[in-house]
Amino acid sequence: MSALWTNRLSVGNRIIDSAHKDILDIIMKIALLIGERDGAALTEAFKLLENSLCAYFEVEEKFAHAINIDFTKHKLSHQRLLHDFQCIKNILEAKNGMWSEGEGGYFTNSWAKYFVQHIKDDGKQMKVVLETHYYDFQPD
Repeated sequence: MSALWTNRLSVGNRIIDSAHKDILDIIMKIALLIGERDGAALTEAFKLLENSLCAYFEVEEKFAHAINIDFTKHKLSHQRLLHDFQCIKNILEAKNGMWSEGEGGYFTNSWAKYFVQHIKDDGKQMKVVLETHYYDFQPD
């Protein structure tokens, strides 16, 4: 389980909470790889994170439709998250392990906080509705 995860981040659904935990775990793995300056492993971890984010975005949208909430604003937030991630990824990959400690730490210290903030703020509307369902609720 991710060191960043707390039960306060739960949105009231096992599938979404699990996706959040997995993404936070990947972010922590990336932080370690940045510190080790392992460019090849970092590239693979970035691919894993991007794929996980895209899959998570699809799952959340499916849930939003199933519980009948407007997902327009949340979807825009997902697009911003992905864009910000891709910008940071491109900067670090272009430096091929030659980033400063500050640049490397930026990924964990800012982007991870941004993702946690997304869970807290952008997930509020979904959380209110999901907490009225069973924790194991799955959309059709």
